[in-house]
Order: sequence, then C-alpha cells, then structure tokens
Amino acid sequence: MSGDEENYSGHDGTIMLLRVWKPAGTPRAVVLGIHGLGSHSGLLSFLGEKFSSKGFMFYAPDMRGFGTFPGRKGHVERYSEHMDDIHSLVGQLREGHPDEKMFLFGHSMGGLHVANYAINHPEAPINGIIIPCPSVSERLEVSKATRAVGSLLSKLNVKTYISNGLNYDLISKNPDIVRRNREDPLRFDKVTPRYAIEGIKASKAAFASASRIRVPVLVQQSGDDMILIPEKNKEFFDNISSKDKTWILYPGLYHEPFEESGGEEVLADIFSWIEKRL
Repeated sequence: MSGDEENYSGHDGTIMLLRVWKPAGTPRAVVLGIHGLGSHSGLLSFLGEKFSSKGFMFYAPDMRGFGTFPGRKGHVERYSEHMDDIHSLVGQLREGHPDEKMFLFGHSMGGLHVANYAINHPEAPINGIIIPCPSVSERLEVSKATRAVGSLLSKLNVKTYISNGLNYDLISKNPDIVRRNREDPLRFDKVTPRYAIEGIKASKAAFASASRIRVPVLVQQSGDDMILIPEKNKEFFDNISSKDKTWILYPGLYHEPFEESGGEEVLADIFSWIEKRL
C-alpha cells in the first residue's frame, strides 16, 4: 500500500484513514478519489501513483464501512452518511488547498458517490467530476428473491450479512487485477441489507437526478462492462445538464479498465480532460 497515511474526520467525528500521493513540487491541482463497493483506499494505489506522476495531489479515503473503518463493516444507517463524509472531507481539503483547483474522481460505486455528491451539493467548492463506469445502473448477481428479502430486512435494520453480488471474474481482463481483488485482506465483500437497499436507492436516485449535475463532468464507460449497463449509463450522461460534459466509450474494455490492455487510453483521456480545465 503506497501513499502516505493520514486521517480525516467524518461528519460525525469518526476518524478514518486517508491516503495521499504527493507530486514533486507544487501540486497543479487536487484530486479526491473515491473507491468502489467493498474496496478501500489502498486499491487505488495504481491511480494515486499515476495522478501524482502528472503533478496532481491525489487523496483517497477509506469510506465509511470499508477498509480500516473502525465500526461495523459493510453498513450505513442511511446512504447520505457517505455524502456527509465526502462533504466534510472536501471542506478539510479546501482548508489545506485554498487556491488549487479540486476535482472529484470515482469509479463504479465511487462514481455513484461522486455523482450524488454533485447532485446534492451544487454549492461545493469543486471544479469538476470524473466518473469512469459510475454505478448509476447495475446487473449484480443478486436474485429478485434476495432483493425482496433484503428490502424487508433493511426496514427491520437486521444486522446480518449478504453477498454484495460482485463477481471478480467480470471486473477486468487482467488476471492480476482479479487476483488482487480476490485476495486483498482489506476487501469486504458482504453488506448488511440496509446498505444494499440504500445503495440501490442511491443508484436509482442518481440516474433520475442527472439533470441536477451542472459542474464540468467526464463520464467514461467500458463497452464490455458486465457489472453495469453501458446503454443506461449513456442515457444518464445524456440527461446531465452541465454545459461542459464529455462522454467517452471504450469498446472491448471491462468494468475496471485501468490496468488492462487499452487502459492507458482511459488514463490519458482523464489527464487531458483535467489539463484543459486548469
């Protein structure tokens, strides 16, 4: 796990891990990267190193419920806790970086968090969002029966665990990425019913509220994504109201494309997009 380890304070004062990858010299901009479902900040190391090599300060928090989070794993009482934590962290980073431009990056469920943050905090002091394969659609391996039971257990707030439905074999064509995720000791691949239902509701809410996104936005989508539905994600993009919005489709790539063949184009497009907005 490369990157310096720091801490940040969540909306309720909970102290959580924050990793940072620092560039040589003065940072050209600040990027806050949000990890996906079941993941943690350490699995963003590859991206942190790439961003810092381009002169950007890259911060990645362990989100509530995951990674080194000190409380109950795979659980939130309400989805908005994620939004409140991100808003708290944005404020803390702004105090340390009052002059640099700040961009939010999120892949998969991290992209869902970033999209919902832009929707619910239009006043936030950020300069744009980058959301590759955002989870505003999904085809997780969770049956209708399991979803129905999960909905009932969520209402009762039963603290049992169910699978998050993520199939590692479908995330990347790179077997090293599949193995890294499957064997990572900090990955947590179960969620409480409350977390599962709150996440599904948040995905539907983001899809329905795309018109409320008005900041500059880059949406990238893998053409062979078997975790999400590329056509639905394009519909989400089309409904975004921002005058500065960019859609790029990458045929042949899987859900997590950064370290598979062709992924270098995804990264190059991200850096080019940021460069044009500095």
